[in-house]
Amino acid sequence: MNERLWQLYETVCQDEYRPLNELIDRLLASEWGRFSKEDVLQLLRELEGQVLSNVQAKASESPWYAQMAYEVAERTHQEFADLVARVERAYDDA
Repeated sequence: MNERLWQLYETVCQDEYRPLNELIDRLLASEWGRFSKEDVLQLLRELEGQVLSNVQAKASESPWYAQMAYEVAERTHQEFADLVARVERAYDDA
């Protein structure tokens, strides 16, 4: 995992409460310099894994969360798939 990318994620998404797609937009615009496609994709894979893990943890906490877990996991997977596709297109076009 690229430590600088992780720090940017923490600053932009956690500290400043900006959405992940905004971070990706800014990364693709090279606001903080250029990062490799693989580093950006690795960040997205790590974040998706954490979100899905959190969904499963919540599902185990209550039946209400459990009923929604599949739908939330599917939506999460689609959102990350869309971000991955954007990153891949951006690097392929560069």
